[in-house]
Amino acid sequence: MGIIKAFTGATGGVMADQWLEMYYCDSIPQGILAYRGKKRVSERSSNTKGDENVISDGSVIVVNEGQSAIAVEQGKVIDCYTQPGEHIFHGGSASIFSGGGVKGIGKEIFHRVGFGGDVAIHQFILYIDMKEHMGNPFSVTFPICVTDEEIGLQLNANAYAKGVFSFRVTDPMAFYQRIFRGANGTMSVQDVLPQLQAEYATALMEASSTLFTGSLRLSDMPGKVGKLSGAVSGCMTEKWVSLRGFTVVSTAIESLTVCDKDMRTIQTIERAKINRDPAMAAATLTTAQADAMTEAAGNENGGFVAVRAVYPPAPDPAPMPNAFQAPTAQPIPNVAHFPTAQKLPNVPVAPKPQPTQNIFLTPDDEDKPKLWYCPNCRKMRTSKFCPECGTQRKR
Repeated sequence: MGIIKAFTGATGGVMADQWLEMYYCDSIPQGILAYRGKKRVSERSSNTKGDENVISDGSVIVVNEGQSAIAVEQGKVIDCYTQPGEHIFHGGSASIFSGGGVKGIGKEIFHRVGFGGDVAIHQFILYIDMKEHMGNPFSVTFPICVTDEEIGLQLNANAYAKGVFSFRVTDPMAFYQRIFRGANGTMSVQDVLPQLQAEYATALMEASSTLFTGSLRLSDMPGKVGKLSGAVSGCMTEKWVSLRGFTVVSTAIESLTVCDKDMRTIQTIERAKINRDPAMAAATLTTAQADAMTEAAGNENGGFVAVRAVYPPAPDPAPMPNAFQAPTAQPIPNVAHFPTAQKLPNVPVAPKPQPTQNIFLTPDDEDKPKLWYCPNCRKMRTSKFCPECGTQRKR
């Protein structure tokens, strides 16, 4: 029973695979690198029972512009079609419609019987999109040295580059043999994009190390975008052609800037350079004062109070000098018109009071009679009583 079933299955399978197939791919969906071709079968076709993994000898393979097709048998590429148009497939299952004859049919039946009546071959057509795959983003941060020769400053900063690149398959054989892993016959750009982005960032950092050297100002960075794009494209094409069969078509860098933290540092240094000029320093101070008053005036708790808090009134306010006007030379005063200084009168300074002493007595006269003045007689007396009026001496 097994032999009969195997013979019946082999005979039916070989007769069903006698029909010639036509493989055609209208358009490969966007973002798809490789797409397995299907047999073109309409409602009027009788080729509805043939095996999907068998291609009859003499079948037609149609390739459109921007596509390529490879014929794979038992996991090996047996033919590659890169030119658009119609191609005849050779090397498949024998068919009486391509000159195989009855002898070829018998040989195929006997071969399948040995495998229990099943087909022992695996063939398929793989279409590869060779058009440009655009809009693949990349971003990278790399160090640069910003140099200001005016003040002799070198500042290490981090630059940020963001953009997109496009590529296309130029070597279908290398693509299939090296990176194709479409178990279901399909492979998309997203399957390889993370690896491509990482390699692209590496190449961009290497190129930046040679371009951003020496004296560098921030205004010079936009002028280096074109050179940076060309260097990265050339480097990646040289690497990807032999490694994966890809060619970089274009690189577009959307922005090339310094990171926000380093940008604020550079701007602070630039403002400090401006303030080296006294007139610019005065202008900066005036602007800061005006901004402070404007902000204080908009205070919800009371603009007048806020302004007074920022600028309290001085007891004797002096007019603010015009900081934007250069000082003018002051005329030398004519000393002839100034009044002469008046000398102040020499007022004698009173001496410090000295303790009262008896000018009429000395230490040697302590034993002598004391001399006193009689106010009534207006004469000097030595006795205790005035001999004329009897007035007693006062101690």
